[in-house]
Amino acid sequence: MPIIEKTLRFGAIALAMLFIGLSLFGIFGAWFVDRKATDVALKGFGLLEVGIGVVDAGVSRVDDLIATSRTEVRQASETITAAGAQAQANSSVLNALNERLETSLAPRIAQMQQVLAPVRDAVGTVGNAVSLLNSLPMMADRAPRLAALDDAFNRLEGLSADTTQLRGTLRALVVEKKSDIAPETVAALKGIAQRIDTRLGEVQANIDGVQADITALRVRLDTRKSRLLFVFNLVALLSTLMLAWIIYTQVVVIQHHWARVRPPRPNRRPATTS
Repeated sequence: MPIIEKTLRFGAIALAMLFIGLSLFGIFGAWFVDRKATDVALKGFGLLEVGIGVVDAGVSRVDDLIATSRTEVRQASETITAAGAQAQANSSVLNALNERLETSLAPRIAQMQQVLAPVRDAVGTVGNAVSLLNSLPMMADRAPRLAALDDAFNRLEGLSADTTQLRGTLRALVVEKKSDIAPETVAALKGIAQRIDTRLGEVQANIDGVQADITALRVRLDTRKSRLLFVFNLVALLSTLMLAWIIYTQVVVIQHHWARVRPPRPNRRPATTS
């Protein structure tokens, strides 16, 4: 075999071996990148899930506080109506009602504001994370409504003023110890109680809307997470198959050229018997 042809064939074999090495490295790299990308994605979704968990727990807590407060306000309105006609005889009832409003309703409204503060921060964090996800293909989503929480805070501020007015009016009636309460005063107290109940209902509606948004977002993120991890694994698998095909073709090339450069085996004559 001419030396040039032999050199070219050895060069082709060396090049094929280089491709095999690069392909093996590529297979390892594809799964390494898949693992790293999966870890990053899981950490990112994990941060979102932590924020969603904070929002869900806080909203559920506030919802329970609102339900208890609305029940208490309605009972207070009924008590005022029943005891107003004979205020002096029912002074102990009105005094107990006033103490209950001071020791439970007002602190509960303050507690709602305290619970909602970290919820608002968590919703903002989730919203920022969702905005980052929107820059990725197939990951666009809608962030939960932060305006609903802002509105809830504003209404809670109004509730604090209404509660103070209700307790102040009721305290004045207890101190005066009138034989009865004027119908206008009873109507005013009931109006304040009704306004508190209405605002609590509006806050509850906002909170329920945020909770519905968070629940829907959690479902959508679970779907997107599964889809993204599937795409990562699919890309790694397709890369592996493609590189495995390259390795196979290069093995065929090596076998082909090696068969040409290998010295031919001498023909052995069969032994003859005399």
